[in-house]
Amino acid sequence: MTYRSREEIFASILSTAGSGAGITRSRIMFGSYLTYAQVVEYSKALIERGLLEYDALDRTFKTTPSGFTFIQLHNEMNQIIKI
Repeated sequence: MTYRSREEIFASILSTAGSGAGITRSRIMFGSYLTYAQVVEYSKALIERGLLEYDALDRTFKTTPSGFTFIQLHNEMNQIIKI
């Protein structure tokens, strides 16, 4: 696997978490190809920025509307850079 930037990892986590009605930490690990420590670090950063929310009762993560906006803008920037 090649080196991924912080923004690419953020987008990967948000995409994985946005694919359902709440997703567990282990699903994020497998879906984004990250270790447990990385998921903890990045999920804290995303929650602080308001892009990801955590439901303590179900112990699941969910992408916020701002998170979906981030994914969309990230994809658009990748399209522009490829051109």
